[in-house]
Amino acid sequence: MRNKMITLCPTSYELAQKMTNFSSWVRRQLLEQRGIGTITRPDRELLHEECGNFSMAKWKPLIDGSFAWVADCECGSLVTWRER
Repeated sequence: MRNKMITLCPTSYELAQKMTNFSSWVRRQLLEQRGIGTITRPDRELLHEECGNFSMAKWKPLIDGSFAWVADCECGSLVTWRER
């Protein structure tokens, strides 16, 4: 890895501070812009433990720079599941 310094406005700085791994997010954004290294996973059926419904979830990026399976449950809740 090589270092590269970037300058952020106050708003983007606050967003970056909330991410668990801002550097990883920046690397993924740069690679995806060029069509390289796009992270994909197959859809997955998730159990919403609170209501017992199953929902089909999509692999999506989250605001903190990580990824998770995300689904809208029939009960109206958003269900997320992250790999550990």
